[in-house]
Amino acid sequence: MSLPFMDIFKEWASDYDDAVTGRNPEYKDVFSNYDFMIEEATKHVGKRVTEFGPGTGNLTNMLLQRGLDVQAVEPSIDMAKLGEAKTGITFERGDFLNFNARETDTFISSFAFHHLTDKEKKEAIALYKPLLSEDGNIIILDTMFNSLDEKEQIKSHYDARGYHNLVEDLEREYYPLKETMKEIANDLGFDYQSTQMNRFAHLQILTKKKIKTPADLIGNTPLVELKHFPLNKGNRLFAKLEFYNLGGSVKDRLGVNILEQALLRGDIQNGTVVEATAGNTGIGLALICQQHELNLRVYVPEKFSTEKQSIMRALGAEIVNTPTEKGMLFAREAALKFAQETGAFYTNQFESADNPSSYDKLAEEIKRDAGKVDVIVAGAGSGGTFTGLAKHFKESHRVIVEPEGSILNGGESGSHRTEGIGVEKWPVFLEKDLIDAVETISDIDAFTRVSELAQKEGLLVGSSSGAALHAALKTQENMTDSNIVVIFPDAAERYLSQQIFDIKGE
Repeated sequence: MSLPFMDIFKEWASDYDDAVTGRNPEYKDVFSNYDFMIEEATKHVGKRVTEFGPGTGNLTNMLLQRGLDVQAVEPSIDMAKLGEAKTGITFERGDFLNFNARETDTFISSFAFHHLTDKEKKEAIALYKPLLSEDGNIIILDTMFNSLDEKEQIKSHYDARGYHNLVEDLEREYYPLKETMKEIANDLGFDYQSTQMNRFAHLQILTKKKIKTPADLIGNTPLVELKHFPLNKGNRLFAKLEFYNLGGSVKDRLGVNILEQALLRGDIQNGTVVEATAGNTGIGLALICQQHELNLRVYVPEKFSTEKQSIMRALGAEIVNTPTEKGMLFAREAALKFAQETGAFYTNQFESADNPSSYDKLAEEIKRDAGKVDVIVAGAGSGGTFTGLAKHFKESHRVIVEPEGSILNGGESGSHRTEGIGVEKWPVFLEKDLIDAVETISDIDAFTRVSELAQKEGLLVGSSSGAALHAALKTQENMTDSNIVVIFPDAAERYLSQQIFDIKGE
């Protein structure tokens, strides 16, 4: 950093506290809410802090009061004398570009970063990046302008009031534009957040962008509003698109939670996991088994989607087909028998308490994105998704969806084309008082809605999504001014062999 500002620092050393406390009228607006602003800045710091330009030590004192490890770097001897007397610590001589580099959690500066040119600002931030801890950040509290027009308007305003020192300061120093700071941050691999604190000051937080791993792609799926289906007055219909998960379905959430909890408890003894599934749970489990170098054996009734079985094999799972006519109960019995004989860990999605808790984050995402939720609609296969959501939406109307051939509504167990939902016996963790309504949907209605979603909304979904949509549309007929959220578990591509777009299945 070139330092043409030493005379300014010397001049400001005796006047700075008068300015920040409002006793200097020219700078009253620059530093309005000063104590609040620096306190807000301290809320985002890590344990180890490097502060540039601590000056008279006001921010430094707040950092020390929080019990933080503070490295204060000050270029001005005059300023440092005052700051050291106020804080009781020794200020290191240096500046933004020349200092005793150390690994730190936060680099922070208040009302000093403008002494750097835009080029130097970029050099400084690039210098700090490799010194930051994994979750580290850069915090800059300083004057900044939203546009050149704004800067000129502010200069004219204060010049007319006779505040010539302030105007000279605004012309002489390198106060940046917000657009410039955002561009610098993005170019250097930081997420950029800025909050305007008064007419002049902005609190800027630059956080290192994290390089994602495949596991980071599970969760935070989009919530979209469906606009092309007739709804009662004031009703809005939202769909949570769970096929945006890494493995293509809502069951990725189950795969992560059920295996991570088992690993924490030490339940997996010989490195082998076994489950019975129609496919999506197996895909979710296969992804997580890969990450933990576990073997996976999956029992799948022959009738289910060949695409899902191919995906499981591609991910390293061993597939064992069971007779279609014996249903999922037989596949579950076969998986249990294998676990008993070999010591493999049976995830047992149909009875594990870890199943419903896998959807806690799904509920949080819906609340965050939808706000008010009057109706929540979800299908039941193992019953885990619905149970997990229902516990979080106790004030909402909770609708569980099944196909004809499922037993939740008291019907007989039987065959159905709709995949991914439907139960042969009541799930052990599905509490009846969590259910406000059961909607039993025919294959024809489910597959009709699949085709309509493709043609009207451009959404290519599986048949369980079609069934859930039909249930949601039926439910909304009895209400107005309501937000309805429906879960779309997976996409159409894995059902092409099942004639997903053939409504009658002929």
